[in-house]
Amino acid sequence: MFILAYHNLVRRRLRTGLTLLGVAAAVGVLACLLAFGQGYQRGLGQELNGMGIQMMLVPLGCPYDAAARVLKGRTLDASLPESAVNLARRDSAVACAAPMLMAALPRPSEGRTDLWVGIDEAIRPLKPWWRLKAGSQWFSDANSVILGAEAAATEMRQVGDTLYSPETGRRFRVCGILERSGTSDDSLFFVPLATAQAMFHQPGRLTAVAIRLKDPTLGEEAATRLQQTPGAQVVTLAEMLGTFLNLVGAVRTLVLAIAILALAISALSVFNTMLSSVLERTGELGILRAIGASRGQVFRLLAVESMALTTLGSAAGLALAVVAGRLVEQAIKAYVPLAPTESMLTLTGGVALQCFIVGIGVGLVAGFYPAWQASRLPPAQALRAE
Repeated sequence: MFILAYHNLVRRRLRTGLTLLGVAAAVGVLACLLAFGQGYQRGLGQELNGMGIQMMLVPLGCPYDAAARVLKGRTLDASLPESAVNLARRDSAVACAAPMLMAALPRPSEGRTDLWVGIDEAIRPLKPWWRLKAGSQWFSDANSVILGAEAAATEMRQVGDTLYSPETGRRFRVCGILERSGTSDDSLFFVPLATAQAMFHQPGRLTAVAIRLKDPTLGEEAATRLQQTPGAQVVTLAEMLGTFLNLVGAVRTLVLAIAILALAISALSVFNTMLSSVLERTGELGILRAIGASRGQVFRLLAVESMALTTLGSAAGLALAVVAGRLVEQAIKAYVPLAPTESMLTLTGGVALQCFIVGIGVGLVAGFYPAWQASRLPPAQALRAE
């Protein structure tokens, strides 16, 4: 039966090849999407669990979008008065309040945008994952810059090197480079707060104030008091967690929608191939029935062909996901909110097994009707048609 199924498949090589390609593409896309979805959730979870921030002051507007952007190292359209950090530091429940000013410097000639962050010493307790490379030190003057690991690699700079910013006309000395942390900090340029305010013409302004409390149970009381800060609003850790969970949910929905579409197209391709095969082989199937083949044997023959198509296609799809996964990931990131800059796609054994099972399942579903149709074909009618 397996030999007969093989000969039937290679009889129409072009059609079989196109069907295999369709199944491979669907399974490959599914594998990449599932792997990216898991990596995206894991990456956001690691950043949220590792941060020392329990509360944040952000400009008036949408607080959840603002908090998510700050945590991911993105810029905001609005800003806070610098007095907000002083008010936060005076609150009895606040252990640490760190001001930040973020700004983007587009570099179209190089096809990238640099993100600069103005900070002061207060940020260090809120970044427990920060580790400076050997020879690094904190800002020594207004023209010092600390580079994230990815930013240092892109600029090809070491500690002590000079870094020139043509967009602002300023020259910096690299006083420190951060060890790679797997967070958005890897791609950022950190300068003293006053330097950033001067660079981006934002005197006395902030993007956000990150806060850690003396006791997390005091969060509700502190939020009520800090909510009175002029031009600012408070976002708590619980609200930030909800924002990230909503982002994960949106990514899951996107992944599911694209995967269902890809699998539906794949199933239709297999269905069309198998049904065409039955129609073309009406006489052959009639002869099989006439010489003693049962309906069950004819059904199994067509089912084996369908399974062989999707099994080979699924295996090819997983190989395609390994080879072209990074390209698919880059395409997905363009539509995913606040996607991490580092690679999130890791094709695990669990994801591969799931996709392989789904691919074979598509073959079973798509091949059922053609196989049933072939098994119900009366021998006499099939021979007359031939």
